[in-house]
Amino acid sequence: MAGGALKYRHLSRKSSHRQALLRNLVTSLFAHESITTTWHKAKEAQRLAENLITLGKKNTNASRRRAESIFYEPLQHLPRLFTVLRDRYLNRPGGYTRVLRIEPMNKHYDQAPSAILELVDGPKDMRFHMTAKTLVRERATEEGVREITARNVNKVTRYRDGGMEELEKEVKRMEKQTRDEAFREGRTTGKAAED
Repeated sequence: MAGGALKYRHLSRKSSHRQALLRNLVTSLFAHESITTTWHKAKEAQRLAENLITLGKKNTNASRRRAESIFYEPLQHLPRLFTVLRDRYLNRPGGYTRVLRIEPMNKHYDQAPSAILELVDGPKDMRFHMTAKTLVRERATEEGVREITARNVNKVTRYRDGGMEELEKEVKRMEKQTRDEAFREGRTTGKAAED
């Protein structure tokens, strides 16, 4: 029937190929915590990854069997899903993954919109590092921290265990890195010269 409601993106593949692609993307996501792909594939893989983490939070035999049927390498990823990731997202009501748009990966070929799909509150959380970098930049100005940055700080630290302490450690690391780069370039400031 033409013009029906689109329930999911077909990704120009038949059903079996589409399912294999999404399973592969999700397996890679759980292995590396962050993957880069096209935006449309990332949005579809995000749905499957969110469902898997929800299964991990349930922690029943049925949810284990369902998760085992999705992963390509279940012996490697099931223990991690039902221990580390389950504990990380136990208090979070949803939104376990994030899709960030980036410039097209294949600039010379198809210009397809690209994205980074990542697990939230992990060691490779890009938004956490971007917020820390923004804090470093805004604390160095006279105006101080803006309201939108304060909201972003709240967002990235709300469900993370020891979130504010981790953020402050990251800010201090980035401040030191910025001072070292300025010192190497010969733009020594009073604070960098003292160190």
